[in-house]
Amino acid sequence: MISIGLVASRVDGGLFVFHDKEDHGIVVAAVILYIDDLLIIANQGLIGLIKDQMKKRFRMHDLGSVSFYLGMNIERNREHHRIDIHQHSYIRTILAKFRMDECRPVATPMTMKLHKRKPDEEACDPTIYLSMMGSLIYSMTTTRPDIAYAIGVVNRYNHDPSNDHMVALKRVFRYLNGTKDWRLRFGGALAGALAGAFAGALAGALAGALAGALAGALAGALGDSMLRGEGEGESALRCYVNLDCAGCPDDYKSTCGPVITFGGAVDWRSRKQEATAQSTTDAEYYAFGVGFMRLTQISHLLNELSIPTIPHVFSDSQSLIASIKKRIYRRTAVAHIATKYYLAADMARDGEIDFSYVPTAEMLADWFTKPLPKRAFLKQCAAMGMIGIGLGNSIGNSLGIGIGNGIGNGLQNGHGNAIGIGTGNGIGNAVGK
Repeated sequence: MISIGLVASRVDGGLFVFHDKEDHGIVVAAVILYIDDLLIIANQGLIGLIKDQMKKRFRMHDLGSVSFYLGMNIERNREHHRIDIHQHSYIRTILAKFRMDECRPVATPMTMKLHKRKPDEEACDPTIYLSMMGSLIYSMTTTRPDIAYAIGVVNRYNHDPSNDHMVALKRVFRYLNGTKDWRLRFGGALAGALAGAFAGALAGALAGALAGALAGALAGALGDSMLRGEGEGESALRCYVNLDCAGCPDDYKSTCGPVITFGGAVDWRSRKQEATAQSTTDAEYYAFGVGFMRLTQISHLLNELSIPTIPHVFSDSQSLIASIKKRIYRRTAVAHIATKYYLAADMARDGEIDFSYVPTAEMLADWFTKPLPKRAFLKQCAAMGMIGIGLGNSIGNSLGIGIGNGIGNGLQNGHGNAIGIGTGNGIGNAVGK
């Protein structure tokens, strides 16, 4: 790689970039390497040049424009300047493998919290449980942030699963059976498209005046939520950090769920904290630190690719934001929590990160810490950039501008009233039952 003029990334060892020295050294090509699979990103002329140079050094097969990479289906719409990433082929395969391809779909992957198996509760087959669990993890980490919390919870009981745990795990499969064609969309008129898609989906799934009111309200609410970022639109790098303090019924440890978006969700996790926090403040500091470290890495990667950006961090805790901005440290004796606080405080002081408050109803990371009702869950899926065929058979063809002005108030406290029509390019296949 280096011998043909590419430079190794300092952030990701599998990324190599090519700089145009005549144009202030901006990045004009990138090569992603995973073992023996290569993905070249550049204009057609540079792609051909890089291929020719590499073919002189390696025996290679040219597969043309990318449509499948590392188990992910990649669909590119050049007219609307957008890319869809999904794994519907893989999901269909695992559904058939575990005989869940004809199961009844459900609207959400999880509805209740789980607990350890009690002595009088019947255990399930751990081999099957672990096999089903392992088959879901790859999708969860690549294209399906909507199942991250559910997988994180059922994964806690791998050592001694009960029948209740198996029922919860099968519910994830039932959810995927109804949403196997969902995908992450990047680029295009994202905010309007997703708001329109979601509004149109509900309009197709529901009926009459209620459908119009609900679709319009959600279109406006989504538009308001997704356009946050101080006017930078869909290109803003944002991190939403949320926490469920002492939410685990087994050991009262907290669950944190940072999610990072850049036009759509690019990084997410739902993780139970290893230490038992002695206060909500300690747990919040730890959650912020986890999100900051990953956000910083992505921000440095974008800067390396000549895409400068100041990340925005959103939290629904005003006191925590004030504490970090003003460096008013509510002291903790736990060193690894204290270091995460000072990391956040230093980055805020140096202007590397911008902090903003977001209401709990618009907290995109809420789903990564606790089960949500269907309506709130589907709203968050759309805001993360997830679109596609949903759980119903009706197809909503409405397009939404995502800002909402019109009729249909009362369902979102007066915010975003619309009838779900406008300028978006949403797909909007029904997401209701």
